[in-house]
Amino acid sequence: MSQTFDKQVALITGGSTGIGAAAALQLAKAGAKVVITGRTEATLRASAARHENIHYVVADIATMAGASRGVEEVKKRFGALDILINNAGIAEIAPLGDASSEHVHRIWSTNVDGLIETTRLALPLLKQSKGVIVNVASIVADQPFPNMSVYCASKAAVLALTRSWAQELAADGIRVNAVSPGPIETPIYDAAKMRVSGQQIDELGASIMGLLPIKRFGKSEEVSEVIAFLASRASSFVTGAQYTVGGGIEA
Repeated sequence: MSQTFDKQVALITGGSTGIGAAAALQLAKAGAKVVITGRTEATLRASAARHENIHYVVADIATMAGASRGVEEVKKRFGALDILINNAGIAEIAPLGDASSEHVHRIWSTNVDGLIETTRLALPLLKQSKGVIVNVASIVADQPFPNMSVYCASKAAVLALTRSWAQELAADGIRVNAVSPGPIETPIYDAAKMRVSGQQIDELGASIMGLLPIKRFGKSEEVSEVIAFLASRASSFVTGAQYTVGGGIEA
């Protein structure tokens, strides 16, 4: 069933590449006015150039000012918000012995603190529209990988927030759900971004492939289809749910 989002406004964090960019394009093609945020202007510009309904603002949600910037852009440009997709996230590999306070802060400030602050600031607009929140978690929240404990914990926090907010905000007419992707072909699997060697990335990919019944990594568009469903009226009786898009790896 194709979704339509005519006259709706969406804010997508981490919308420059990967799942966020795919979700932005899908919603824009279906009629939504979309604002995407991210840290790198070049990739944001490329993502926005794919459709006239996509607008961007450079903003790092790991900072309070960055989290505010995306919401303020939505207010200024459209004065309303119907859909918030909390997609921005970073992943790093570090065994416990190497999980420094800097490592913890880098992951937590984006994956948890930034998600909370963005949602808090967007809440007045979402209450006005009786809107929708879709949080992007991960299968590792339920099936943690070794040497990624902080990242796994951050995604478990996203699920806890989703379930708590679904109960808390139901009286305001706001639905809150989570999508838990499995292994998806996105720039997150970049050696430099994960702070590991190319060999370690290859080893990680091989170990993940061994867990996949479908025997391939997923595509960003396969996740954005589920995000669009949860953002649409087709899921009007769905809240507090976790939808796994994992190629057979169960969350």
